[in-house]
Amino acid sequence: MISVQAIRFSDNVPAMQQFLEAIGLSASVTSGDWAVMESGSGKVLLHGTANATSGAQSGWTQLTFETDELDVVAKEFGAVPVDESWGRSLFVTDPLGAEVVINEAQTDHYGYEQHAAHPDAAIAVVPVRFTDPHGPYAEFLVGLGLRPDGEGDYVALVADQGSVGLHVDRPDESARYLATGGGAQVHLTFTATGDVKALGEKLRAAGYDDLRIDTSFGAMIEVADPDGRLVQIHQA
Repeated sequence: MISVQAIRFSDNVPAMQQFLEAIGLSASVTSGDWAVMESGSGKVLLHGTANATSGAQSGWTQLTFETDELDVVAKEFGAVPVDESWGRSLFVTDPLGAEVVINEAQTDHYGYEQHAAHPDAAIAVVPVRFTDPHGPYAEFLVGLGLRPDGEGDYVALVADQGSVGLHVDRPDESARYLATGGGAQVHLTFTATGDVKALGEKLRAAGYDDLRIDTSFGAMIEVADPDGRLVQIHQA
């Protein structure tokens, strides 16, 4: 099984956790400036910038994966897993030249506090990479075991948990959503099978006022998160 994850580096992990909880995610693991936020499909990992050895800046959002078949994936990419402090990981270079981390599914949480997560099953994590949706990046994701769904300027690559969106790169547009930084930078988005407009009003009521609801191409929420990045939630 392979799961899509987006790792968000933040100066304020508690505020980001509260924001994601308002969307419908729920924490399964926490420890200080670290939280694993579960959705109905896919995860968002919150990592404090103060203890980020990579030098990541607040607001960076990077594409990562989790699998229970790391050795199979390693063979597919001709790479060797590495033993890290958090477990075994595979580091591969994507078609845009960025490093993507594939973590082995953890059974040992190294003393971190575990919680019974109760995410909204209607919410799914869909980090978006801006690139040719029918080119090498799609092939890269298929090699990881994802399945293409869609055509045109946007294609979703569907994993067992979560999806990766590939959107044709229009620099003026993508610059609004991507942080300038290292790694496989993605735009953090979600899909929702429930009432998106009602979710937007719920977020407003929770104090997230920098928000708009667009119904031009189906219902979509665009809202500024506590790190100042724009997050979108699309009607599934």
